Amino acid sequence: MQTAGGHEPARAVHHLVPSEHFDALASGRGGPDAVRLLRTTEYSRRLLLLRSLLDGAARTPGALGPLPSADSAWETLAAAQERAPEEFRELLLHPQVGVWLGHGLRRLRHTAWGDGPLWTDLGHLFAVCAVAALRAGLPLRTTVPVRDGDAMFPALGMARLPGRPRWATAEVVVAAGRLTVEPHRERAGPGPSGPEDDAPGWLGLRRLRARAAGHPVDVWLDDLDPYRELGEPLPPGRIAPDGTARWRAGFGRAFEVLEECDPETAAALAVGLRSLTPVPAPPSGLVRSASSGDAFGGLLCSPPPDPVTFAVTLVHEFQHLKLGALVHLLTLERDDGAARHHAPWRDDPRPLNGLLQGAYAFLGIADFRSRHLDRAPAAGRTFAEFELALVRRQTREAIATLSADPALTAHGRRFLAGMTARLPAGASDPRVRPGVDALAALTAADHRVEWRIRHLSPAPEDVRALARAYASGGPPGFRPAPAAVVPDRCGGWSHTRARQIRRTLGGAAPDTGPGAPAAGLALLSGDPSAADRYARLLAGDPECPEAWAGLVLSLATADPALRPLLHRPELLRPLHRELRARGTPAPPAALARWLTAHRA
Repeated sequence: MQTAGGHEPARAVHHLVPSEHFDALASGRGGPDAVRLLRTTEYSRRLLLLRSLLDGAARTPGALGPLPSADSAWETLAAAQERAPEEFRELLLHPQVGVWLGHGLRRLRHTAWGDGPLWTDLGHLFAVCAVAALRAGLPLRTTVPVRDGDAMFPALGMARLPGRPRWATAEVVVAAGRLTVEPHRERAGPGPSGPEDDAPGWLGLRRLRARAAGHPVDVWLDDLDPYRELGEPLPPGRIAPDGTARWRAGFGRAFEVLEECDPETAAALAVGLRSLTPVPAPPSGLVRSASSGDAFGGLLCSPPPDPVTFAVTLVHEFQHLKLGALVHLLTLERDDGAARHHAPWRDDPRPLNGLLQGAYAFLGIADFRSRHLDRAPAAGRTFAEFELALVRRQTREAIATLSADPALTAHGRRFLAGMTARLPAGASDPRVRPGVDALAALTAADHRVEWRIRHLSPAPEDVRALARAYASGGPPGFRPAPAAVVPDRCGGWSHTRARQIRRTLGGAAPDTGPGAPAAGLALLSGDPSAADRYARLLAGDPECPEAWAGLVLSLATADPALRPLLHRPELLRPLHRELRARGTPAPPAALARWLTAHRA
């Protein structure tokens, strides 16, 4: 940042990743020292992005509209960095500043759009300048953009200026340790007791607090910043005081769980985590969470129902953040980005980098689940066993898929070797009872089978040849080629069987009311009528992927000789469709047995 002139190009700092940190991160771990390294490298990256944005704004006519020049911003930021380097570093590493930088650069490059003029996004630069000057104790008078009557100051709070046009500006004065917004003599700024307090015309940014390794954990609870999510800027979504109290209590208890189960991860989170953005819970009731490579140290999360789920969510997203920072330094894969892989936790096909990210996140979850299992209360022990068995199966399957992909680089293969070594070698854990492990295996198979049925499309000529062979009463006479990935855009996954398993293991009574999935209940209870029930569902809707998956699982569960069905279930639905079109429909179960007998 510090240069002899405002137009001197940024110089990249060359960072080396020590082997001990690389190997620790590859194993899914990485303590406070490894996270400090990642923060240092992310700071260098942010400096380069900031310089790129300033240069792009200076080259683009009208980019800053009615706001000051890019050179004036550079001068303020350089002075703030020189006066208070640590404060400047923390501000630039604020997750929402990272999201803004990414969005602003994409707007400059016409790969992203906004709902306002370009200057309304790029001009957030002057709000960053104001906070930098405030932290450094520098006087400043500048102009900031106002969006729908709001002016956000990152890691500080929001000025509310009612009666302003949708896109407007406001004058900001920083003096004597105070930031004041002055649009036509109205005043707004932090409350008298500090920026967390609300005041007339001001909403303070609130905090979540906990302790880890004997040190305080201080994280922004950001419900204000327009750049707090991962897409376009959005309006504030202020949480009511009782909601804030619940977030604070839940966050503190989640860190207590982490401290008890995994003090090193708790300490690493304390070093790296800086903001949590609350988002609405999805209709499914599951926790929604997300993170971004633009926003190291920040995550989005809907309210978790309990401290363990909250801890799992923190681990999950922190894994993504660590890997996202590492891939800014090292190339782990050279892939074309095509969505072609099955990720056991996603309903859609994933590109290689997405599968790697997911596998790394679930490796961390598996580690946490294992550490937590022996501390699980008796009432939740069965459920904890199931979640551990399932996440290990899912992670192991994803790692096997990654291992077979030639697009991993040498660094990527070394990283994957570290991930592989972290998982137990055996398929089962003696702490997990066989019946529970079997349910985890069934849940994993259920997802894989339905994914293949939905997203894999056999070659049409192979399907026609199979139909001719079946109609003639003979064997196929050939082995069909591997199916192509054709993503199913219809969606509509219900996950009824997985939900029923979790419901039962969680102590709830089976759903036997009107409209309950009777076929699924029969499958889970070992009822031999399950296959017939799914066949009847297919008679009513022969294209239903969930019913086809249920039929395959029922047949493979009842008869070990039919287990090969689990490996090529995608042949059944198009073959059944082709036979119907030919006027020679076949019973689904008979068709499945024919394919298995001849190993098509």
